[in-house]
Amino acid sequence: MHHFRSLLAFLCAVLILLSTTAALADLKPLPLDQKKHGVVPFKSGWLSENEYQDESIHVELTSYSMWPEYSNGRVGGHVAVVTIKDPSQLRTAMSQDDYDDERQDRPLDMAKKANAVVSCNADFMKYYYGIGYIVRQGEFYRDALDGTRDVLVIDEEGNFTSVENATHDTMKAHLDEMEKDGHSPVNTFSFGPVLVRDGVPRDESELRASPQKMEAHLTAQRIAIVQLDTLTYAIVMVEGGDGRGMRLMEFSKWIAELFPECKLAYNLDGGNSVHLMVYDTAMNRVRVVHNQVGSRPISDIIYFASIATEEP
Repeated sequence: MHHFRSLLAFLCAVLILLSTTAALADLKPLPLDQKKHGVVPFKSGWLSENEYQDESIHVELTSYSMWPEYSNGRVGGHVAVVTIKDPSQLRTAMSQDDYDDERQDRPLDMAKKANAVVSCNADFMKYYYGIGYIVRQGEFYRDALDGTRDVLVIDEEGNFTSVENATHDTMKAHLDEMEKDGHSPVNTFSFGPVLVRDGVPRDESELRASPQKMEAHLTAQRIAIVQLDTLTYAIVMVEGGDGRGMRLMEFSKWIAELFPECKLAYNLDGGNSVHLMVYDTAMNRVRVVHNQVGSRPISDIIYFASIATEEP
């Protein structure tokens, strides 16, 4: 009887494994094409207003109330931790779906169009025409490096690497090494700087030397994209404005405190460009822009999409 029960338990485990493997096999990667989007998030996937889960993605949002050292008042902080099944679920989109069209879009409009489960602003790629190294969804757009900016590279496996104070030559060397290892850039960003590497906050002198040095000691609204582990990420945002928020070094240290296991954290466009969006809701407060209630139009977002095949 004991052997029969052991055999039965083994067979049940095998069946569960086979069914799980079959379900994962049905999860088809999204194409690189930036005009191709993810599955609309399932209503049943929202376990609460702060958590979404289906067979391909898990998002959990945590909010904080803080009074940073140099802030003129209390601010909100929001952290979205995201785990995905396939690297193609980490994606970018740009305004008007066209690099040469200088018009910008409302972040929530871009997020809704992309069926993003969670998203944030990127690095305002169109504003910085003539600066940086830009690849989006595998398509190359620009190489105009001047040695002042840290470039974030996300490869086809969803892993983060960076080139600090990147020049044309150092960027080429980095990409050549990637190619030797069988990797290629899918998305790159040229705002920066790198804030945390392998759990260690960037040295303050390095942050002061970054192109954002004039803003490093301003208390401001800030946002960063973080790789925690394989296919596990975080978007970290602190609200600000009117003398409230965090200085860049404070922000770097806060991320390291939140995630000692952080592989790499990268600073994105801050100030009024900052948006953290959970599906159709912006987590930071609505502002009044040009006498209209709304958010600042931007040129690009980073988002995480679902590839689930059927609603739970």
